[in-house]
Amino acid sequence: MAQAPSPEEKRKAAIRAAGKYSGMAFQLFGACLAGVFIGKYLDGYFQLERPLWAVFLTILFMIASLYALYRQLLRDG
Repeated sequence: MAQAPSPEEKRKAAIRAAGKYSGMAFQLFGACLAGVFIGKYLDGYFQLERPLWAVFLTILFMIASLYALYRQLLRDG
């Protein structure tokens, strides 16, 4: 018969889960920031009036990051 986890083990598991999921949030945030900064650089380099690269790369990086997070969540089960 399996023994129920102790309160200390439950607390450690909760802290571990919170760390993992907050790391995922920072990963998404970092990907969006990377898209913005790279896009702004390209917009300035090509002297565009509208921030086309910034918008495109931000959306692209966000979608790629969401896909990576989705795959990671599926793998973790």
